[in-house]
Amino acid sequence: MNVFLLMTLLLNWGKVDAKRDEHTFLLPKIVAEKLLQIQQSDARIRGKKIACFIDFSQPSFEKRLYVIDLQKQVCLMNTWVAHGKGSGRNAMAEYFSNDSGSLCSSLGVFEPIGQFYGKHGLSIRLKGLDKGVNDNAVDRGIIVHAADYISEKNASFYKRQGNSFGCFAVMPTMIEPLVKLVNQPNAVIVAVK
Repeated sequence: MNVFLLMTLLLNWGKVDAKRDEHTFLLPKIVAEKLLQIQQSDARIRGKKIACFIDFSQPSFEKRLYVIDLQKQVCLMNTWVAHGKGSGRNAMAEYFSNDSGSLCSSLGVFEPIGQFYGKHGLSIRLKGLDKGVNDNAVDRGIIVHAADYISEKNASFYKRQGNSFGCFAVMPTMIEPLVKLVNQPNAVIVAVK
């Protein structure tokens, strides 16, 4: 993504966005700033078309998963995503781990390495690209999958979502469109705190 284009987005925050339509979402300023920082510091993200950005600094009752078209500079999807039980049983993810059995989510950059149908239905396998941070993702079985414990009701009534075993779990209605956007060689998944 061109840094100039992202800076234009930030400068025009709150103004009418001519590129936004009924199929795109506004990207919060803080998320755009975090994404810009990551793109400037991480060559693995530059040149990618799609970034699935998960902001674990937000509580689970907020829509903290953003799928961003980096070339068109629009947010294509914004939805809820779970964090692992070991990361915290409340709305905030506090702990992160690369260790098997930790039930924690991991931070860092992940590469989608193929879709499959497993016990959670349609899912995406993930390869962690950060040594010592998330590079055990394949061995740990960290995937993107659907889960009934992610819902609008949980967000509004309970002020939290359920917890995964460390996977990125989304509402069942969101898994198919998410897989279509993210399961491609020019996509990357980035989880930050």
